[in-house]
Amino acid sequence: MSMMSNWKLLTLGILLSLSTLLASCDASLLTAENPLVKADTDVPAADLQSTNPPSETLSAAETVQQTPDTGEARSQEMITITLVFDNYPFKPGLETAWGFSAFITYQDQNLLFDTGATGSLLLNNMAALDIKPTQIQNVVLSHEHADHTGGMQSLVSAGADPTVYLPPSFSPEFKNNYSRLVDVIEVSPGMKIIDRMYTIGEMAGPPPEQALVIDTTKGLIVITGCAHPGIEDILSKAKQEFKEDIYLVLGGFHLGNASASQVNEIIQEFKRIGVKYVAPCHCTGEETISKFRNAFGEDFIQVGVGKVIEIEN
Repeated sequence: MSMMSNWKLLTLGILLSLSTLLASCDASLLTAENPLVKADTDVPAADLQSTNPPSETLSAAETVQQTPDTGEARSQEMITITLVFDNYPFKPGLETAWGFSAFITYQDQNLLFDTGATGSLLLNNMAALDIKPTQIQNVVLSHEHADHTGGMQSLVSAGADPTVYLPPSFSPEFKNNYSRLVDVIEVSPGMKIIDRMYTIGEMAGPPPEQALVIDTTKGLIVITGCAHPGIEDILSKAKQEFKEDIYLVLGGFHLGNASASQVNEIIQEFKRIGVKYVAPCHCTGEETISKFRNAFGEDFIQVGVGKVIEIEN
């Protein structure tokens, strides 16, 4: 047999041996992991179950994410936003229900933006977060819906003595009831609440509503209760009035019933006007929250009751 024939037989033998070996291997051993694909350790927004009216309140044990450690000592220049009432869970041990409230501090000043739907739940969550009713210096009410004003009476009864800032369109009954208990001020556009924090003023709804604007060195933070006037209109007005870029938008966007095309258009408007971070919750809608998460990626902030956001100023 020639040398060429021997070489062909040797090559054929090697190929047959390799074929047998590959067939006997576990397929998983032959699959290389893509080093560019990272596991997403966060739970998608769509997997977070919201407490919707009038469904049963979520158990705090169903919270899917721990509140990050924020440290004991906080800079006096730090702006701190703590969600004390929301229908999305975040921190274990807190209760959820349909509504919204956020406690905001800067230096030695603070305000409570909205009061949620029920006073007992608001006070329980505040106690768990070590926020005393007597600490509350100011209350800003976005609009006259019970899921944003419902905790007001319990707050006052528990010893709070805040100055209350509300849109002029609030009913005479509401104004008269609380003006006997606390100082009540009807807002105007650009009115200062505390240092660095302003009302955008009443905007047409229905119902009419105000949003809170926080002026930071990084840009504007806009906090909305339900954004009934339209979240994109609120942001446009904030940017126009305060002449700064928008750093963060947090709160209810009122897009639960919006179509996919409407939501996509609004997301594009957020991008067009240069919104850096988004933290939608409350009445935004689970599908809409998921779309914002996909659109903003790492600039999306998962929020719910007990979430703490700190901005160095």
